[in-house]
Amino acid sequence: MKARKLMALATIVVALGACGKAKTFTGAQLGSILLGSTDAPTGLQFISQGSGPQTIDQISKDDAEKTKLTGYGFQGAYSSFYANSGAIAVLSQQTQTADPASHVVAVLGVVFKTPDGAHQALLLEHQNDVSSGTNIQTVAVEKLGDETIAESGTQEGIPFPGFLVYWREGNAVFGILVAGGPTAAVTVGEARSLAATVHSRAQKA
Repeated sequence: MKARKLMALATIVVALGACGKAKTFTGAQLGSILLGSTDAPTGLQFISQGSGPQTIDQISKDDAEKTKLTGYGFQGAYSSFYANSGAIAVLSQQTQTADPASHVVAVLGVVFKTPDGAHQALLLEHQNDVSSGTNIQTVAVEKLGDETIAESGTQEGIPFPGFLVYWREGNAVFGILVAGGPTAAVTVGEARSLAATVHSRAQKA
């Protein structure tokens, strides 16, 4: 009887250890985890420019951020970008008058050497958004992964207000931005729904 109890206890300990182990990703996995060219949200088209593997220079806004991300153990990044014709016209500077129905979705995944590095990067990105964006506020959303931060407001470099959901899963940080004009009616629910799709793929990777 005692031996059976010890074996049962050992089995439970092993199972708990497996559940508590942080998930580990590589940069090569990001392309299959993130939304791709066939996943364009309704009414939007996949923009190949700006999508695909990203270097640390491409995801860093300046040398200071690049230095910090390098220190956090940056391993690789991948992005996907979608927009409708109204948003494309503004972003490509074909017009300075934004279509009120302009709508964009941006997806980013970044892998770091360790979960702690990813955690530090998540906090850094949120701090950068607050300092460089307009009316950036933290909003409540259902948690994804190990930790989640959601924002509302206008992100730097994006001429439309919207919602951004970041989350960390093990050593990776993922982000979904939805933004648009007043009639695009973007919501944090849209961002959270797209994030859930990416999160599900990450769980299966």
